[in-house]
Amino acid sequence: MNTQQNQTPQDTEKLKEIPKWTRKYAQNRTLTNLAFMAINLLFIVAIGGLSLLAGIASKTGHPILSCVCTVVLIAVLILLFIVGIPKFGGVKIWRWIDRRIYGQEGIASIPEPELMKKKKWLGYVVAIIFGSCVMGSVFLGGKYNLPIKYMQPISAIYLVPFMTFLYFWQRPKVSPILLLWPILYAIHAILIVAGVPILFTGNFTGLNMFLPTFGYGVLTFTIGHIYSRYALKKLKGIARLEGEAANGA
Repeated sequence: MNTQQNQTPQDTEKLKEIPKWTRKYAQNRTLTNLAFMAINLLFIVAIGGLSLLAGIASKTGHPILSCVCTVVLIAVLILLFIVGIPKFGGVKIWRWIDRRIYGQEGIASIPEPELMKKKKWLGYVVAIIFGSCVMGSVFLGGKYNLPIKYMQPISAIYLVPFMTFLYFWQRPKVSPILLLWPILYAIHAILIVAGVPILFTGNFTGLNMFLPTFGYGVLTFTIGHIYSRYALKKLKGIARLEGEAANGA
């Protein structure tokens, strides 16, 4: 018996959804992003901790310890450069982590967007502008002693456009769910400017930048991961349907 004769119109429509759910699944394999966020957090802690320790050691008369911390700090910065720059191994490391996490589910990827292929220079220009904005905000904050409560809203001025650019730059390789990160970050900044009491004080002031930056990122990637599980479940259901139709042929 022909396979098509065993399929109802509803089954046929479901089979047509395979490309859609495959794309959604590939777009939302975000556990790799979460792993990279954890790696970046470790780098931030290491760089900040070593810088602080080197300064304290120098002021308290421990030059050897200060030199050791400085050497280790340079090594960490070189490693960060290797991990962060695709040309120097960043892509290979990303792919290795992706295989370790999703190895049992196979390979699922979307070709590199045409915009990224044709205008790679644009990505470098935006990255330079973004880096300049980060350094500029830190410099101005220190020089003019800007209140800590305004640091997150100030960072939103350049961080929200940058994250939004990254989405459109990588589309359709990434999911629209990623826009949730800059949206939440912008809302957070607006609430602070409006005077809503969501700021941390005292020893917890560092959380005013940490939570919006990493917290909303983790939330966004977690939602993406959950959606990828839903898309995978849909694909498995369609695969079973196709298998049953083939067995009945």
